[in-house]
Amino acid sequence: MLHRYVDPSKMDIKSECLEFDDIYLGERVKGRVFRGFEVVTPGDDQGIEVIGELTNVIGIWIEAGGVSDEAAMALEALIGETVNRFGGVEYKFRKENVEIIVSDESMHRFTPDCLAKVLHDSFTSIPGVKSVKIRLILDEDEFERAREEAAKIHRQREEYRVSEDEVTDFYACTSCQYYLLNHVCIISPDRPSPCGTAWPEAKAAEELEAVHYYSRVEKGKKAGNDEFTGVDDAVKKMTEGKVEKIKLHSVLAFPPLTGLYSEAIVFYIPEKDGFGIVDRGYKKKTPIGLTFDEMERIIAGQQVEGFVGISFAYMKSEKFLKGGGGWKRVVWVSPGVYAYICKFIDENLLKEVKVG
Repeated sequence: MLHRYVDPSKMDIKSECLEFDDIYLGERVKGRVFRGFEVVTPGDDQGIEVIGELTNVIGIWIEAGGVSDEAAMALEALIGETVNRFGGVEYKFRKENVEIIVSDESMHRFTPDCLAKVLHDSFTSIPGVKSVKIRLILDEDEFERAREEAAKIHRQREEYRVSEDEVTDFYACTSCQYYLLNHVCIISPDRPSPCGTAWPEAKAAEELEAVHYYSRVEKGKKAGNDEFTGVDDAVKKMTEGKVEKIKLHSVLAFPPLTGLYSEAIVFYIPEKDGFGIVDRGYKKKTPIGLTFDEMERIIAGQQVEGFVGISFAYMKSEKFLKGGGGWKRVVWVSPGVYAYICKFIDENLLKEVKVG
């Protein structure tokens, strides 16, 4: 079992292609966009393998030796932490939804070999990792195959092992504070972060110090079905009083804050007294006349009643929107959401849901 990681900011990593420094964390970049995915798995292979030529995709598959699967989950957050230290490069989103943006000025110096070497150096800098194998997948056919395999691994990891009632601690994530001052997401066993980070992943990352933006939050006593005194105290402190309390499974009353990388957004439809759910890939207007991007601009870093960002994994939670009526209250979903939920939602409930 891996007991302690070093903070990535303390790693002595050198880049031969682009400037590499903490000052670039939070840099907004415009330029060429590569679709990507990330996954870290336990394994004993070593070295670097680059598959294909750089075109439109960059899949990052890392094998780390000497670590558990739980520790491998936590290490995935280190990929974005590392890549975002490149000048002129921005790493966005998580898991199968990664985007890597390289500025026009940096593009002529950005190479897969350099990216792979910096990732390799970052992971080998961690004392508990015994071996590292970096696979960069640039071939589009191989990328799609590996991305689906990575998605299966992530789905298996998202299975809920404990409930909120069985633990004393939740976790706070402040990674979006690079862009959203005083923002914080609370991650519980029954509610992953809107970007898809599950409670076991946040727990491992905080305990092992894989990255610096996760912190333990003592949940405290229940102040209602989906509100906890310790969580409220932590949120009030981390937002500097901007937000005084949250209800973890609510949309209409004190919903959790939403960061920049939500996989989906729940919104209230007054005419139906029900909820709609739209995923990031849906570009049309929703029943309330707003697109996903327009909603995200309104709620990012804010507590806005009637809107809340969520992950796909949260849709499987037994406490999904428990504070607002759950699936019985959902009346509209985008096609991407329907394709996901139709595998586990009761048919009678699905019949009541309109698909956009």
